[in-house]
Amino acid sequence: MPQTWVVRAGNGNELIDPFRQQSVVAIGWNDLGNLSHTESREDIKRLYRDSHPEYSENRMNNHVGQVFRFAHKMADGDIVLTYDNSVREYHIGYLTGSYEWRPGDGVRGYSHVRPVDWLDEPIGRDTFSTSLKNALGSPLTVFSVDDYRDEIDTVLSDEEPISADPEDNEEDEESDPLSGVESRADERISDILANMDPFDFEELVAAVLRSMGYTANRTGEGADHGVDITAHPDALGFETPVIKVQVKRRQDAMGSSEIRDFIGTLTQDETGLYVSTGGYTRHACSERERTNKRLTLLDREEFVDLLKQHYQNIDPEHQAYVPLKRIYIPAE
Repeated sequence: MPQTWVVRAGNGNELIDPFRQQSVVAIGWNDLGNLSHTESREDIKRLYRDSHPEYSENRMNNHVGQVFRFAHKMADGDIVLTYDNSVREYHIGYLTGSYEWRPGDGVRGYSHVRPVDWLDEPIGRDTFSTSLKNALGSPLTVFSVDDYRDEIDTVLSDEEPISADPEDNEEDEESDPLSGVESRADERISDILANMDPFDFEELVAAVLRSMGYTANRTGEGADHGVDITAHPDALGFETPVIKVQVKRRQDAMGSSEIRDFIGTLTQDETGLYVSTGGYTRHACSERERTNKRLTLLDREEFVDLLKQHYQNIDPEHQAYVPLKRIYIPAE
C-alpha cells in the first residue's frame, strides 16, 4: 500500500516555489554524493561517517535515517506533503518516479531529488485535526505520517475531516526528543491566532506594544480609515514618532494595493506598522521598499517571536488570549 510522507521545503520555507515549479521534492546532505549505489542504512552511514566524523552517534543516526527514507523507502505512488508556513498551507502530491541525483541541476543546493505530481490546490493547516497538526510539526526533514493516512485521504476526497489520535509516530523515536519543541510550540500559537476573533487579535497586538513601553489603543470597531491601533512613546501622545498600526488576521498574503492604501494614511511624522498573519506578496514588499515613509511589515512568525519575547510584560487579561507557560529543558 502506498505510504504518506512529509518532506520539508528547505530550512526556511525557501524551496516551496522550486518544488512546485520543477515538480519535485529535494533534500540536502549533498556531501554524501549519489546514493543510487547504496542499499541499506549502513551503506549511507559509512558515507556519513566519512563526511562528518565529528558528529555524535545520535545525530548521525537521525540524519542517516532521514536520507535512507528519501532514497530507499519512498516509492512511486506514495503521497508526499510539504508545508508553506508563509500561508499555513500544505502542498500535496504523488511521487512519480525513483530517487535521482542531480548535482548542479534542479533545486539549487539540494541534489537528492524525487519527481512529484502536485495537486492544483493546497490544503490549509486548519483543515487537519489537532493530532495530525502535531504530527506534522515534527522537526525532521523527511518523516512518515502513515498513522494519519485515513484522515489525509478523507481531506483529499473533500469529505468531512475525521478526528485522529493514533499512537506516537515511530519516526520520532529516532530524533532528539527535545528537538523541535520550539517549532511545535510556535505552530500551536499560530493555531490559536488563526482562530482568534479579529478584534481580539487587534487587542493582543495593542497589548504587545504596551508591553514594549508604548501607549497603545485600538481606534474602535467603526470606521478606522485603515488604522486599527495608534501608539505613542508617551502617555499623552506628545512625543514622536506616532505609530499607526493596521492588523489583519487572515490566511492570504497581503497585496500591494493594501500596503499602498495604508502608506497613504501616514504623514512624514508618523511611522507605520502592518501586522498580517498571512504574510505579504513580493509586490507588497516592493511597496515598502519604494516608499519614503517609515513602515515595518510583520508576518505571523515575526509577531509570534515578538509575543514570546515580551510575554512576561503583557497584562494578564491579554495573556489569557494566548495562554503560555515557561518550561525548562536541558541546553544540551
